[in-house]
Amino acid sequence: MKKSASTIALVAVLALFSGSGSAIAAETTPKPISAERAAYQTALAAHKAAIATYRAGATSAYAAHKSALATAKTTRDASLASATTSAAKIAARAAHKSAVTTAKTALDAALAARGAKPVAPVKPVALVKAAQ
Repeated sequence: MKKSASTIALVAVLALFSGSGSAIAAETTPKPISAERAAYQTALAAHKAAIATYRAGATSAYAAHKSALATAKTTRDASLASATTSAAKIAARAAHKSAVTTAKTALDAALAARGAKPVAPVKPVALVKAAQ
């Protein structure tokens, strides 16, 4: 019993004199941000928004292309089902080929209209970690 009471007393004394209270207060204050870091963070946020817009343009272009191809296929299938002559079947296939070419041209134009992919901002030299 004596050993456990002295151990508890020792732990209590050490807890009173430890500097853990000041360490907690020091961690809550934010570190100051340099002007270079702030500019980089702003440029990075703008880059993320530009990339999102760039990807959204691609997504909508591909969705429109997929829809055009599906419409062309449905039209071709309906035309082939109702065609009674060889000439009508050839015309249905030619119309489908033309619709696919038009859809591909529209896709290429939509992708080109997005412009070049946004370039990421360059990290300032002060923020780059030194090699160890």
